[in-house]
Amino acid sequence: MNRRVRVACLLMVGIVPVMAGCFTGRSRNPANPKQPSTVAAPKPDSAKRSTVPGDSARMADSAKAVGSADSAKKISALATADSVVRAADSAKAKTKKKKAAPAAKPCVLDFSESPPETRLTYVRIDSTNATTYIGGGFVGHCQGENNRISADSAEQFQLAGVLNLFGNVIYQEPGKIRIQSSHATYFTREERLYADGMVTAMQIASGSVFTGPSIEYFRPTATRPSSKLIAPNNPTATLIEKDSLGQPGKPVQISAATLSDLGDSVLFAVGSVRIVRGGLVGRSDSATFDKITELARLIRSAHVVNGDSAKKFTLDGDTIDLFSTNRQLTRVLALHKAMAVNSDVTIQAEKIDLRLKVQKLSEAFAFGGGRAKARTPQQDIAADSLHIVMPDQRVSEMRAVGAAVATGVPDTLKIKSDDRDLLRGDTVIASFDSARFAGDTAQPRIQQIKARGNASSLFQVASRQGPTFPPSINYSRGKAILVQFDSGQVRDVSIDSAASGAFFEPAVDTLSDTTKKKSSRKAPTAPTTRRRGAQLSATPSPLADPGRPSPTKPLSTSLEAITPPPSDFRRRQ
Repeated sequence: MNRRVRVACLLMVGIVPVMAGCFTGRSRNPANPKQPSTVAAPKPDSAKRSTVPGDSARMADSAKAVGSADSAKKISALATADSVVRAADSAKAKTKKKKAAPAAKPCVLDFSESPPETRLTYVRIDSTNATTYIGGGFVGHCQGENNRISADSAEQFQLAGVLNLFGNVIYQEPGKIRIQSSHATYFTREERLYADGMVTAMQIASGSVFTGPSIEYFRPTATRPSSKLIAPNNPTATLIEKDSLGQPGKPVQISAATLSDLGDSVLFAVGSVRIVRGGLVGRSDSATFDKITELARLIRSAHVVNGDSAKKFTLDGDTIDLFSTNRQLTRVLALHKAMAVNSDVTIQAEKIDLRLKVQKLSEAFAFGGGRAKARTPQQDIAADSLHIVMPDQRVSEMRAVGAAVATGVPDTLKIKSDDRDLLRGDTVIASFDSARFAGDTAQPRIQQIKARGNASSLFQVASRQGPTFPPSINYSRGKAILVQFDSGQVRDVSIDSAASGAFFEPAVDTLSDTTKKKSSRKAPTAPTTRRRGAQLSATPSPLADPGRPSPTKPLSTSLEAITPPPSDFRRRQ
């Protein structure tokens, strides 16, 4: 009996867990509480696998069907959250991962190319630091890099990443640069070389050479796309420019307090800059030179002078740009209070643009804010802008546009006067005799001046009684006035359309007291005279150029009040 009881107890112990597992997770049917529901409660993993919103709705309806509102809310929330998470994961999978920029690789020196007689001493300081001394000749390079370093001896400090080189140091990158000096320090982590002691650096591609007490060179790296060369302490650069056929031209010499070259393409010069290019010498506080576009710019107190002693010219300005084509200088532009001077003409303007042909000045343009002025030994011209034609650096024509005013000095051998001849117009064109013979150094003489648009002229005519007698005055107005010159002096004046004017001739002043005896010690003077129809006055003339100071003996202000003569008026001297 006891044996049967023990067997029954064991069977009950095994059956109860099985029945408990069968009924776990099952609920009663509301319609028939005695009958268990056939719908199992969803597991959390199944909710996470549902990615479609429709599935969450069906699961909620199923939960409601079994009469559990809390279960429906939980299932719907789990399904929605799972949908959002999976959508975000899908978007991340579609997004392409960007490759990170390659990190800068420090130089790892390789001494394997050193000569057999090289002596090496290795001193280990700790597990991360060591010092190496090399004598008897050193030759090395950075592993995986196309460079080469050689010297008589060297010492390397591993932790600091510094390599000191002594005696006959040569650093070179084939096809790029070669630096030679008596001492140098190479910083392996920065890929930087500092050379001092009679340094010479040659850029292989262009043939340019830098010389100076010291030069610092930064080689290209992953974070530094182009090389950089810095030469302080008053170095000198010789730039070799090649033409379209690859033939080298005349070198360009540049000296300054500091020179910086970026990628063998752009050169910067700072401090007491001096540039010698062809027949031109330029000076400034700083300068830039683009080897690709052939543009050179002189900045601050810029000054350019040509080397032709026969036809020398100078150009000054705050900034001067030099333009070249095929390594030939074709244009020079001066900005901000510019002034150009040669033996024939002096030009002043806000901007002066000089054009050259075969390294000789051929044209000049003056313009910008304010008035542009040109002065020759015989004529001065002021206008809003000027165009001066100078073939073979000799003035042949001057064109003044915009309220132009031309003034000239009368013949001093025939006329003793402080006044100047005057011609006005919207446009004034002056022509000069530019013919030049072998050995001819005379300045070109003016041939004619033509004024167009609201033109007016005032010229002095020598008196027949001699130079000490006051000259006559010829004043004219019209749409256009043409003045012809002979040997640099006015020959006649022609007026085209709407002509008017007046002629004033001096006469002896009969009202002056001539009875008073004069001392025999004093030289005889000309009798006091008066101009017919006009009175001499000390009031400034309205015809004077506003940009010039008033003459000491100005002309009468009542000239325009005189009744004009007939329209066919024309006067000749």
